[in-house]
Order: sequence, then structure tokens, then C-alpha cells
Amino acid sequence: MDMVTIIDFVVELFTSIIALIITFITDVFLGVDPLTAILFLVGSALTTVAVGYFGLLAAGSALNLLTGWGASAREEASADPDARSSDNMGKAR
Repeated sequence: MDMVTIIDFVVELFTSIIALIITFITDVFLGVDPLTAILFLVGSALTTVAVGYFGLLAAGSALNLLTGWGASAREEASADPDARSSDNMGKAR
């Protein structure tokens, strides 16, 4: 049994992806009516935008978790939340 290196795996993966794209374009996408092709492109664009946006949110959340960058809370409000809430309760009465 031959051992497959990581380089062989990556090359095979990219070759398979390119072959899949070519097969999809020639056999599937060009074999349908224009309305179906347009609907497919619109659906693909909407899906890509949604996945990209939520991926960006997830990446920002991970960055905030690991580094603290991009925190939305003000530092003075997050320093001692109990003290601020008791002050607000006294002012409300």
C-alpha cells in the first residue's frame, strides 16, 4: 500500500475541484434553459453573500474572543457592572 503525502492529497484535491467545475459547467449548467441558469446564478450569489457575511461575523467573534479587539462594550460600563446597576436603580426611584 502506497503512502499518500500531503502534497499528493492537495494536488489531487485541486485537480478534482477543477474537474468538477468543468463537468458542472459543460454537462449541467449549459444543458438547461436560460431561466434555470439565471435562477441558479442568483441563488448561488445569495448563498455566497450569506455564507461570506456569517463567516465574517464568526471570524470577528473568534478574533474578539482571542484578542479582545473589536469589543462593542465600553470599558467603563464593563469594568464593574454591579455598581452601575445599583446606581441606576437608585436614580430610577
